[in-house]
Amino acid sequence: MCTFEISRQPRGAALVIVMLVTAVLLLAGMSFMTISSTETQIALNERASAQAQLLAEAAIHKAIARLRLNAELAYEETNIPLGGGTFSIKVSTVAGCTSNSARLLVATASVPVTGGTAKAEIRTTVDQVSYPYRWAAFASVPNGILHDDVYEGVGVDRTDKELWLGSTGVVDSFDSGGGAYDPVGNSGVRGNIGANGDVTVDFNTDVKGDIKAGDAIFEGVGVTVTGSKTANSASQSFPEVTPGTTAKDGFLNLTNGKTTNLSAGTYYYQYLDFKDGASLTVSGPVTIYVTGPSIPGDASGRVVRLESNVTLGSEPGTQLRLITKSDGAPGEFARFSAGSGFRFYGSLYGTNTDVYIGASSQIFGSLIGRTVMMDAGTKVHFDQAMSTQEVCHNDPKKFSIRRGTWREIIPN
Repeated sequence: MCTFEISRQPRGAALVIVMLVTAVLLLAGMSFMTISSTETQIALNERASAQAQLLAEAAIHKAIARLRLNAELAYEETNIPLGGGTFSIKVSTVAGCTSNSARLLVATASVPVTGGTAKAEIRTTVDQVSYPYRWAAFASVPNGILHDDVYEGVGVDRTDKELWLGSTGVVDSFDSGGGAYDPVGNSGVRGNIGANGDVTVDFNTDVKGDIKAGDAIFEGVGVTVTGSKTANSASQSFPEVTPGTTAKDGFLNLTNGKTTNLSAGTYYYQYLDFKDGASLTVSGPVTIYVTGPSIPGDASGRVVRLESNVTLGSEPGTQLRLITKSDGAPGEFARFSAGSGFRFYGSLYGTNTDVYIGASSQIFGSLIGRTVMMDAGTKVHFDQAMSTQEVCHNDPKKFSIRRGTWREIIPN
Protein backbone atom coordinates (compact mmCIF):
# COMPACT_ATOMS: atom_id res chain seq x y z
CA MET A 1 0.00 0.00 0.00
CA CYS A 2 1.28 3.37 -1.00
CA THR A 3 1.49 6.14 1.59
CA PHE A 4 1.80 9.92 1.04
CA GLU A 5 3.50 12.45 3.34
CA ILE A 6 3.14 16.21 3.11
CA SER A 7 6.56 17.98 3.08
CA ARG A 8 6.79 20.48 5.91
CA GLN A 9 8.54 23.72 4.72
CA PRO A 10 9.51 26.52 7.15
CA ARG A 11 6.48 28.55 8.12
CA GLY A 12 6.27 32.40 8.73
CA ALA A 13 8.92 33.47 6.14
CA ALA A 14 6.50 35.78 4.38
CA LEU A 15 5.89 37.70 7.61
CA VAL A 16 9.60 38.15 8.20
CA ILE A 17 10.12 39.37 4.64
CA VAL A 18 7.24 41.84 4.97
CA MET A 19 8.67 43.17 8.24
CA LEU A 20 12.15 43.61 6.71
CA VAL A 21 10.74 45.42 3.69
CA THR A 22 8.62 47.61 5.99
CA ALA A 23 11.67 48.46 8.12
CA VAL A 24 13.70 49.37 5.05
CA LEU A 25 10.91 51.54 3.72
CA LEU A 26 10.45 53.16 7.12
CA LEU A 27 14.19 53.88 7.36
CA ALA A 28 14.21 55.30 3.85
CA GLY A 29 11.18 57.46 4.65
CA MET A 30 12.80 58.79 7.81
CA SER A 31 15.97 59.55 5.86
CA PHE A 32 14.01 61.39 3.19
CA MET A 33 12.17 63.34 5.89
CA THR A 34 15.46 64.24 7.59
CA ILE A 35 17.02 65.30 4.30
CA SER A 36 13.94 67.30 3.41
CA SER A 37 13.94 68.99 6.83
CA THR A 38 17.65 69.78 6.54
CA GLU A 39 17.25 71.17 3.05
CA THR A 40 14.35 73.29 4.24
CA GLN A 41 16.44 74.65 7.11
CA ILE A 42 19.34 75.37 4.75
CA ALA A 43 16.97 77.26 2.46
CA LEU A 44 15.57 79.21 5.41
CA ASN A 45 19.07 80.01 6.64
CA GLU A 46 20.13 81.18 3.19
CA ARG A 47 17.05 83.33 2.85
CA ALA A 48 17.58 84.88 6.29
CA SER A 49 21.25 85.42 5.54
CA ALA A 50 20.45 87.18 2.26
CA GLN A 51 17.76 89.19 4.05
CA ALA A 52 20.31 90.32 6.64
CA GLN A 53 22.69 91.30 3.84
CA LEU A 54 19.97 93.41 2.21
CA LEU A 55 19.12 95.04 5.54
CA ALA A 56 22.76 96.04 5.97
CA GLU A 57 22.75 97.40 2.40
CA ALA A 58 19.62 99.41 3.22
CA ALA A 59 21.34 100.85 6.29
CA ILE A 60 24.31 101.94 4.13
CA HIS A 61 22.07 103.66 1.60
CA LYS A 62 20.05 105.35 4.34
CA ALA A 63 23.29 106.71 5.80
CA ILE A 64 24.43 107.96 2.39
CA ALA A 65 21.10 109.73 1.91
CA ARG A 66 21.62 111.53 5.22
CA LEU A 67 25.22 112.37 4.31
CA ARG A 68 24.07 113.97 1.08
CA LEU A 69 22.07 116.40 3.20
CA ASN A 70 24.85 116.92 5.71
CA ALA A 71 28.29 115.74 4.61
CA GLU A 72 29.83 116.58 8.00
CA LEU A 73 27.46 114.25 9.84
CA ALA A 74 28.72 111.56 12.23
CA TYR A 75 26.12 109.54 14.14
CA GLU A 76 24.99 106.11 15.35
CA GLU A 77 21.63 104.29 15.25
CA THR A 78 20.95 100.91 16.88
CA ASN A 79 18.33 98.17 16.52
CA ILE A 80 16.15 99.88 13.93
CA PRO A 81 13.33 97.48 12.86
CA LEU A 82 12.95 96.86 9.15
CA GLY A 83 11.79 93.98 6.96
CA GLY A 84 11.46 91.33 9.65
CA GLY A 85 14.80 92.15 11.25
CA THR A 86 16.80 95.00 12.74
CA PHE A 87 19.84 97.01 11.71
CA SER A 88 22.39 99.30 13.34
CA ILE A 89 24.58 101.87 11.63
CA LYS A 90 27.59 103.85 12.83
CA VAL A 91 29.02 106.74 10.81
CA SER A 92 32.42 108.09 11.85
CA THR A 93 35.13 110.29 10.39
CA VAL A 94 38.19 108.94 8.59
CA ALA A 95 41.56 110.46 9.36
CA GLY A 96 44.09 111.44 6.73
CA CYS A 97 42.15 113.73 4.39
CA THR A 98 42.47 117.49 4.73
CA SER A 99 38.88 118.14 3.69
CA ASN A 100 37.71 115.52 6.22
CA SER A 101 34.89 114.45 3.90
CA ALA A 102 35.44 110.70 4.03
CA ARG A 103 33.23 108.67 6.37
CA LEU A 104 33.52 105.13 7.69
CA LEU A 105 30.15 103.35 7.68
CA VAL A 106 29.66 100.16 9.68
CA ALA A 107 26.23 98.57 9.20
CA THR A 108 25.12 95.40 11.02
CA ALA A 109 21.81 93.59 10.53
CA SER A 110 20.07 90.68 12.27
CA VAL A 111 17.21 88.44 11.12
CA PRO A 112 15.78 85.66 13.38
CA VAL A 113 15.77 82.15 11.99
CA THR A 114 14.94 78.77 13.53
CA GLY A 115 17.75 77.80 15.86
CA GLY A 116 19.68 81.04 15.55
CA THR A 117 20.08 84.49 14.08
CA ALA A 118 21.31 85.47 10.64
CA LYS A 119 23.76 88.36 10.87
CA ALA A 120 25.50 90.48 8.27
CA GLU A 121 27.97 93.34 8.47
CA ILE A 122 29.16 95.79 5.85
CA ARG A 123 32.13 98.04 6.49
CA THR A 124 32.64 100.67 3.82
CA THR A 125 34.32 104.01 3.34
CA VAL A 126 32.30 106.59 1.45
CA ASP A 127 33.48 109.94 0.24
CA GLN A 128 32.67 112.59 -2.32
CA VAL A 129 35.19 111.64 -4.97
CA SER A 130 35.45 109.26 -7.87
CA TYR A 131 38.78 107.56 -7.30
CA PRO A 132 41.22 108.85 -9.90
CA TYR A 133 43.83 106.12 -9.56
CA ARG A 134 42.25 103.75 -12.04
CA TRP A 135 44.55 104.71 -14.87
CA ALA A 136 48.10 103.80 -15.72
CA ALA A 137 48.28 107.26 -17.30
CA PHE A 138 45.66 109.90 -18.06
CA ALA A 139 45.82 113.44 -19.48
CA SER A 140 43.00 115.58 -18.12
CA VAL A 141 43.18 118.55 -20.50
CA PRO A 142 40.78 118.51 -23.47
CA ASN A 143 41.75 119.22 -27.07
CA GLY A 144 42.07 122.84 -28.06
CA ILE A 145 44.48 123.87 -25.30
CA LEU A 146 47.63 125.36 -26.80
CA HIS A 147 50.86 123.40 -26.29
CA ASP A 148 54.49 124.29 -26.81
CA ASP A 149 55.85 123.00 -30.11
CA VAL A 150 59.04 121.77 -28.44
CA TYR A 151 59.04 120.33 -24.94
CA GLU A 152 62.02 119.91 -22.65
CA GLY A 153 64.40 120.55 -25.55
CA VAL A 154 63.92 117.05 -26.97
CA GLY A 155 62.37 118.29 -30.20
CA VAL A 156 59.07 116.45 -29.77
CA ASP A 157 56.18 118.05 -31.62
CA ARG A 158 53.41 118.30 -29.02
CA THR A 159 50.72 119.64 -31.32
CA ASP A 160 47.47 117.88 -30.40
CA LYS A 161 49.24 115.36 -28.17
CA GLU A 162 47.48 115.33 -24.80
CA LEU A 163 48.78 111.85 -24.00
CA TRP A 164 51.72 110.47 -25.94
CA LEU A 165 53.41 107.11 -25.39
CA GLY A 166 56.72 106.79 -27.21
CA SER A 167 57.91 103.90 -29.33
CA THR A 168 58.61 100.44 -27.89
CA GLY A 169 56.74 101.34 -24.73
CA VAL A 170 54.77 98.94 -22.53
CA VAL A 171 51.68 99.52 -20.40
CA ASP A 172 50.33 96.75 -18.17
CA SER A 173 49.25 96.26 -14.56
CA PHE A 174 50.05 94.40 -11.36
CA ASP A 175 48.90 94.28 -7.75
CA SER A 176 51.49 95.28 -5.18
CA GLY A 177 49.33 93.53 -2.57
CA GLY A 178 50.57 90.31 -4.15
CA GLY A 179 54.22 91.35 -4.24
CA ALA A 180 56.54 93.26 -6.51
CA TYR A 181 55.91 93.58 -10.23
CA ASP A 182 56.74 90.42 -12.15
CA PRO A 183 55.99 90.31 -15.91
CA VAL A 184 55.14 86.60 -15.61
CA GLY A 185 53.86 85.96 -12.08
CA ASN A 186 52.30 89.30 -11.14
CA SER A 187 51.19 91.07 -14.29
CA GLY A 188 47.77 91.86 -15.71
CA VAL A 189 45.82 93.61 -18.45
CA ARG A 190 44.38 96.58 -16.55
CA GLY A 191 46.94 99.05 -17.79
CA ASN A 192 44.36 101.53 -19.08
CA ILE A 193 45.47 104.84 -20.59
CA GLY A 194 43.42 107.80 -21.73
CA ALA A 195 42.98 111.51 -22.28
CA ASN A 196 40.22 114.06 -22.54
CA GLY A 197 41.91 115.01 -25.82
CA ASP A 198 43.96 112.89 -28.22
CA VAL A 199 45.91 109.75 -27.40
CA THR A 200 48.99 108.94 -29.48
CA VAL A 201 50.70 105.56 -29.21
CA ASP A 202 53.94 105.32 -31.14
CA PHE A 203 55.22 102.30 -33.07
CA ASN A 204 55.93 98.84 -31.59
CA THR A 205 54.19 99.67 -28.31
CA ASP A 206 52.20 97.15 -26.27
CA VAL A 207 49.18 98.37 -24.30
CA LYS A 208 47.72 95.65 -22.07
CA GLY A 209 44.53 97.46 -21.24
CA ASP A 210 42.02 99.91 -22.71
CA ILE A 211 42.58 103.19 -24.53
CA LYS A 212 40.00 105.94 -24.11
CA ALA A 213 40.25 109.32 -25.82
CA GLY A 214 37.99 112.34 -25.70
CA ASP A 215 38.99 112.96 -29.31
CA ALA A 216 41.12 110.79 -31.62
CA ILE A 217 43.42 107.79 -31.11
CA PHE A 218 46.56 107.70 -33.24
CA GLU A 219 48.55 104.46 -33.53
CA GLY A 220 51.90 103.75 -35.10
CA VAL A 221 52.96 100.59 -36.90
CA GLY A 222 53.27 97.49 -34.71
CA VAL A 223 51.05 98.71 -31.86
CA THR A 224 49.13 96.03 -29.96
CA VAL A 225 46.19 96.82 -27.67
CA THR A 226 44.79 94.01 -25.52
CA GLY A 227 41.65 95.84 -24.42
CA SER A 228 39.14 98.12 -26.09
CA LYS A 229 39.74 101.38 -27.94
CA THR A 230 37.20 104.18 -27.58
CA ALA A 231 37.53 107.52 -29.36
CA ASN A 232 35.29 110.56 -28.86
CA SER A 233 34.36 109.33 -25.40
CA ALA A 234 32.78 111.37 -22.62
CA SER A 235 35.11 113.62 -20.69
CA GLN A 236 36.64 112.20 -17.50
CA SER A 237 36.41 114.58 -14.54
CA PHE A 238 38.78 114.76 -11.60
CA PRO A 239 38.49 116.50 -8.24
CA GLU A 240 40.24 119.83 -7.92
CA VAL A 241 42.98 119.84 -5.31
CA THR A 242 44.90 122.85 -4.09
CA PRO A 243 48.41 121.71 -3.17
CA GLY A 244 48.81 124.81 -1.02
CA THR A 245 50.51 128.17 -1.26
CA THR A 246 52.94 127.76 1.61
CA ALA A 247 55.94 125.48 1.28
CA LYS A 248 56.14 124.53 4.94
CA ASP A 249 59.14 122.28 4.32
CA GLY A 250 60.97 124.63 1.95
CA PHE A 251 62.34 122.90 -1.13
CA LEU A 252 64.03 119.54 -1.67
CA ASN A 253 67.29 119.60 -3.62
CA LEU A 254 69.30 116.39 -3.98
CA THR A 255 72.78 116.43 -5.49
CA ASN A 256 74.28 113.74 -7.75
CA GLY A 257 73.87 110.27 -6.31
CA LYS A 258 72.47 111.48 -2.99
CA THR A 259 69.82 109.39 -1.21
CA THR A 260 67.35 110.66 1.36
CA ASN A 261 64.43 109.04 3.15
CA LEU A 262 61.11 110.49 4.29
CA SER A 263 59.30 108.94 7.24
CA ALA A 264 55.51 108.59 7.21
CA GLY A 265 53.72 111.93 7.04
CA THR A 266 52.62 114.82 4.84
CA TYR A 267 55.17 117.23 3.36
CA TYR A 268 54.82 120.58 1.57
CA TYR A 269 57.71 121.52 -0.72
CA GLN A 270 58.00 124.46 -3.08
CA TYR A 271 59.78 122.30 -5.63
CA LEU A 272 61.84 119.12 -6.11
CA ASP A 273 65.18 119.36 -7.90
CA PHE A 274 67.14 116.08 -8.12
CA LYS A 275 70.43 115.63 -9.96
CA ASP A 276 71.66 112.49 -11.75
CA GLY A 277 71.32 109.27 -9.79
CA ALA A 278 69.59 110.83 -6.76
CA SER A 279 67.06 108.77 -4.81
CA LEU A 280 64.16 109.59 -2.52
CA THR A 281 62.81 106.64 -0.53
CA VAL A 282 59.91 106.52 1.91
CA SER A 283 59.28 104.51 5.05
CA GLY A 284 55.55 104.43 5.58
CA PRO A 285 52.71 106.34 3.90
CA VAL A 286 53.98 109.68 2.55
CA THR A 287 52.08 112.45 0.77
CA ILE A 288 54.13 115.19 -0.88
CA TYR A 289 52.42 118.40 -1.99
CA VAL A 290 54.52 120.45 -4.42
CA THR A 291 53.17 123.94 -3.87
CA GLY A 292 55.25 126.05 -6.28
CA PRO A 293 56.30 128.54 -7.48
CA SER A 294 58.68 126.93 -9.92
CA ILE A 295 62.39 126.26 -9.56
CA PRO A 296 64.27 129.59 -9.51
CA GLY A 297 65.70 130.43 -12.92
CA ASP A 298 63.68 127.72 -14.71
CA ALA A 299 61.88 129.53 -17.51
CA SER A 300 59.74 126.48 -18.36
CA GLY A 301 57.83 126.66 -15.06
CA ARG A 302 58.96 123.32 -13.67
CA VAL A 303 58.13 122.54 -10.06
CA VAL A 304 59.68 119.05 -10.34
CA ARG A 305 62.96 118.64 -12.20
CA LEU A 306 64.54 115.18 -12.06
CA GLU A 307 67.66 114.45 -14.06
CA SER A 308 68.69 111.02 -15.38
CA ASN A 309 68.48 107.76 -13.42
CA VAL A 310 66.54 109.25 -10.51
CA THR A 311 64.50 107.00 -8.23
CA LEU A 312 61.44 108.40 -6.49
CA GLY A 313 59.57 106.28 -3.94
CA SER A 314 59.87 102.76 -2.56
CA GLU A 315 58.01 99.49 -3.00
CA PRO A 316 55.11 99.28 -2.72
CA GLY A 317 54.17 102.43 -4.62
CA THR A 318 50.96 102.80 -2.61
CA GLN A 319 53.09 104.42 0.10
CA LEU A 320 53.86 107.56 -1.92
CA ARG A 321 51.39 110.11 -3.28
CA LEU A 322 52.87 113.09 -5.09
CA ILE A 323 50.38 115.91 -5.67
CA THR A 324 51.38 118.77 -7.94
CA LYS A 325 49.27 121.60 -9.37
CA SER A 326 45.69 120.37 -9.72
CA ASP A 327 43.71 123.58 -9.60
CA GLY A 328 43.25 126.86 -11.47
CA ALA A 329 42.45 127.70 -15.07
CA PRO A 330 43.86 125.52 -17.90
CA GLY A 331 46.42 128.20 -18.72
CA GLU A 332 47.70 128.27 -15.14
CA PHE A 333 49.78 125.13 -15.18
CA ALA A 334 53.05 123.80 -13.80
CA ARG A 335 55.50 121.24 -15.17
CA PHE A 336 56.96 117.95 -14.00
CA SER A 337 59.91 116.48 -15.88
CA ALA A 338 62.06 113.41 -15.36
CA GLY A 339 65.09 112.42 -17.40
CA SER A 340 65.89 109.02 -18.88
CA GLY A 341 66.07 105.97 -16.66
CA PHE A 342 63.57 107.39 -14.16
CA ARG A 343 62.06 104.91 -11.68
CA PHE A 344 58.88 105.94 -9.89
CA TYR A 345 57.07 103.96 -7.19
CA GLY A 346 53.92 105.90 -6.44
CA SER A 347 51.04 107.95 -7.79
CA LEU A 348 51.35 111.37 -9.40
CA TYR A 349 48.26 113.59 -9.30
CA GLY A 350 48.62 116.83 -11.23
CA THR A 351 45.51 117.60 -13.24
CA ASN A 352 46.97 120.99 -14.20
CA THR A 353 50.56 119.79 -14.53
CA ASP A 354 52.31 118.95 -17.79
CA VAL A 355 54.17 115.68 -17.20
CA TYR A 356 57.20 114.55 -19.18
CA ILE A 357 58.85 111.16 -18.54
CA GLY A 358 62.22 110.50 -20.16
CA ALA A 359 63.21 107.49 -22.24
CA SER A 360 63.63 103.99 -20.78
CA SER A 361 61.82 104.88 -17.56
CA GLN A 362 59.66 102.60 -15.40
CA ILE A 363 56.54 103.68 -13.54
CA PHE A 364 55.12 101.39 -10.85
CA GLY A 365 51.87 103.15 -10.05
CA SER A 366 49.80 105.81 -11.80
CA LEU A 367 50.31 109.10 -13.67
CA ILE A 368 47.57 111.72 -13.93
CA GLY A 369 48.48 115.06 -15.46
CA ARG A 370 47.24 117.93 -17.60
CA THR A 371 49.25 116.38 -20.43
CA VAL A 372 51.40 113.27 -20.19
CA MET A 373 54.34 112.56 -22.48
CA MET A 374 56.36 109.35 -22.11
CA ASP A 375 59.45 109.00 -24.22
CA ALA A 376 60.63 105.87 -26.07
CA GLY A 377 60.99 102.64 -24.13
CA THR A 378 59.02 103.80 -21.10
CA LYS A 379 57.14 101.08 -19.23
CA VAL A 380 54.12 101.89 -17.09
CA HIS A 381 52.94 99.21 -14.67
CA PHE A 382 49.64 100.34 -13.15
CA ASP A 383 49.36 99.23 -9.53
CA GLN A 384 45.81 97.94 -9.03
CA ALA A 385 46.21 98.39 -5.27
CA MET A 386 45.97 102.15 -5.91
CA SER A 387 42.42 101.95 -7.23
CA THR A 388 41.00 102.50 -3.72
CA GLN A 389 43.20 105.46 -2.81
CA GLU A 390 41.54 108.82 -2.51
CA VAL A 391 42.44 112.38 -3.30
CA CYS A 392 41.10 115.00 -0.90
CA HIS A 393 38.33 117.10 -2.39
CA ASN A 394 35.45 119.43 -1.64
CA ASP A 395 32.76 118.28 -4.03
CA PRO A 396 29.50 117.44 -2.17
CA LYS A 397 27.62 116.19 -5.24
CA LYS A 398 28.20 112.46 -5.02
CA PHE A 399 29.64 109.70 -2.91
CA SER A 400 31.80 106.79 -4.00
CA ILE A 401 31.77 103.51 -2.06
CA ARG A 402 34.41 100.95 -1.15
CA ARG A 403 33.35 97.98 0.91
CA GLY A 404 34.06 94.75 2.73
CA THR A 405 31.26 92.47 3.96
CA TRP A 406 30.49 89.26 5.85
CA ARG A 407 27.41 87.31 6.80
CA GLU A 408 26.79 84.22 8.95
CA ILE A 409 24.28 82.30 11.08
CA ILE A 410 24.77 82.70 14.84
CA PRO A 411 23.19 79.82 16.87
CA ASN A 412 20.86 80.77 19.74
